Amino acid sequence: MRRILVIIAMCLSLFTNVAFARDISSDSEKPQLKMGGNNVYSLEAGKATELTIPIVNPSGDIASGVLIKAKPADNAPITIKFLNSSDRAAQILRGGSHNVVLSIDVESNATSGKYPITLDYSFSSISGLSFTGQDTFYVKIDNGATIPTLALDNIKISSDKVTSGSSVTVTANLENISKLVANNVNVEVGLLSENNMTVIGGSSNIYFPSLNSSAIEPISFNIGTTNLTKEGSNKISLKLTYTDNQNKEYSKEYFTYINVIKPNSNVNQNVELKISSVVAPSGTFKVGQSGTFKVKVKNVSKSTAKNIKVSAKVPEGIVPTSSNILFIEELAPNSEKELSFSVAPTSSASTQTYSIGFSIEYKNSSSTKEQEAQPLVIEQYAGMNVNNPTPKKEGEAQKTSVPKIIVSKYSSTPTIVEAGKSFKLSMNFKNTHNTKTVKNIKIFLTVEDKTEEKGNVFAPDNSSTTYFIDSIAPKQEVSHTFNLFAVPDAKPRSYTINVNLEYEDEQANEYKSVELVGINVKQQANLELSEITKQDTGTVGTPMNINFQLYNTGKVTLSNLMIKLEGEGLDTSNSTNFIGNFASGSSEYYDGSFIPTEAGEKTVKVIVTYEDTDGKELRKEQEIKVNIEDMPMEEDPNSQDVPPEKEKKSLTSIIGIICVIAFVVGIIAFIIIKKAKAKKEFDFND
Repeated sequence: MRRILVIIAMCLSLFTNVAFARDISSDSEKPQLKMGGNNVYSLEAGKATELTIPIVNPSGDIASGVLIKAKPADNAPITIKFLNSSDRAAQILRGGSHNVVLSIDVESNATSGKYPITLDYSFSSISGLSFTGQDTFYVKIDNGATIPTLALDNIKISSDKVTSGSSVTVTANLENISKLVANNVNVEVGLLSENNMTVIGGSSNIYFPSLNSSAIEPISFNIGTTNLTKEGSNKISLKLTYTDNQNKEYSKEYFTYINVIKPNSNVNQNVELKISSVVAPSGTFKVGQSGTFKVKVKNVSKSTAKNIKVSAKVPEGIVPTSSNILFIEELAPNSEKELSFSVAPTSSASTQTYSIGFSIEYKNSSSTKEQEAQPLVIEQYAGMNVNNPTPKKEGEAQKTSVPKIIVSKYSSTPTIVEAGKSFKLSMNFKNTHNTKTVKNIKIFLTVEDKTEEKGNVFAPDNSSTTYFIDSIAPKQEVSHTFNLFAVPDAKPRSYTINVNLEYEDEQANEYKSVELVGINVKQQANLELSEITKQDTGTVGTPMNINFQLYNTGKVTLSNLMIKLEGEGLDTSNSTNFIGNFASGSSEYYDGSFIPTEAGEKTVKVIVTYEDTDGKELRKEQEIKVNIEDMPMEEDPNSQDVPPEKEKKSLTSIIGIICVIAFVVGIIAFIIIKKAKAKKEFDFND
């Protein structure tokens, strides 16, 4: 009998689970996958960054066999790979999510900008139908050094003078002064044929397939002169060309001079000057930022040089910030003088290396009157690195620098705001200008998101959403805290608050700008249980039922909802029911059972577990008491005691016999009385 009851209980539990499964599947919809988190991520060039992106299932059906692929835009300077096999998920439950972990490697020479990355999803429903989906997010790359920069440094001539018909060696250091690799590097010596010169014992160019960051390569050319080479300074060029990783070509040109003398000429009376070195400023310069060049002029002759003119030649986009023409009144033989020139890029300058030229003009003391009319000129060039991502276009009016106010830092307390409760929003407002003060600053908050019942998602809480600041000095910050309230029916997600800024500069010019801040809102998960219906008493081995109703009274869907029973002296192995996602406003019926294994007063724990929208596991427990009795003892066939059934049958038989005897006695008594009466009547008649 006990075994039959256990089997019946198991069948009822199985039927209940199947009923729940049918209820879930009956509400199923087409599964969908959507990307959560941010839409734009800022990455640094030359580094690999790890991103975690949640993939959410907002539908009412389970997505199975999920495969995720990430594809960057064509020619995007990034490489993507999935970490921890996060490109696959066996299942994403209703309202559940799966975290995709990506490692995004940005090339060191990546151009600044926003690059799209597409996420493709393929998955199936519980019924086996196949589906696909797609989302796009962006990576923002801000790379100050977007191009490789090479330079020829320490250009030297092996001899200050060379007799016509002889040779001289030109040496220099080829250096990669950037953090990027340069490809197809070529250095070619030029202007030789114009000066009746040739390259001896080699080629007129030197080639390197690539040149790594900070690499230095020495180069040299052996230059031969002829009898046709003119006496004096002869200008030659060193042209440098190279490409970046996108095969874009860059070129620079440097100049130096070879001083040629004729045999048997009176060199002692000639004045010979040279630019012994040009030291360029290091680093990269922005618009308006000055860099200083150090130029050394040396008298390599035995005569005193006088009235030497030294000037700087700047290309378009570069302006001198110091005098670009300097004079040396007198320079003694074998002496040297250093001069400084400062230049700065303008708003029309581009991000590149600009060649700045330096020249010296002087007259030879032994020159004829015709030669005196044409002074000797020697030039040398050096590079200046400029970074200006937004150069001013030709014809565009020059813009005046204006002050700006930004939200340099903000935080909410608590970090995740609960709907229906107050919170504090603290902000720091910074004047980013170097020299200008801002004043009459009005700050007010607006929110575009609204709810169906309450309107604006956020409302002021015993305060104002407008704040006034008298002034903010250059590079200074002012902090303020707004007291806000999140309306009860706000949906759980991230909301954007517009921080509207209106202010004036020192000339009373008005400016307006908008900064954006994000606030995460969550809804309180709430689950209610009805009164539990149960049996107060039971016997060992006999299944006992428990049932109640569940109500989701919160405003969010609960996930991974599970109900089970626990207790000592109880067999609850078939009491667990998994419901999964439990939508807001829904109800479910639980009908479970357990089998007592011990007698006595027992405590049954009803345990309900679920997760809220943050993935936090919540738990409800309720205890009930039941009295369990031992099962009645089975009959002993050898016992002399009469079973209750037999006792009942015997009693019934005895009562029947007594009734029959009483009936017979009654009849006999009736007959006797009747006869006695008849006899008395007879005697009376007699």
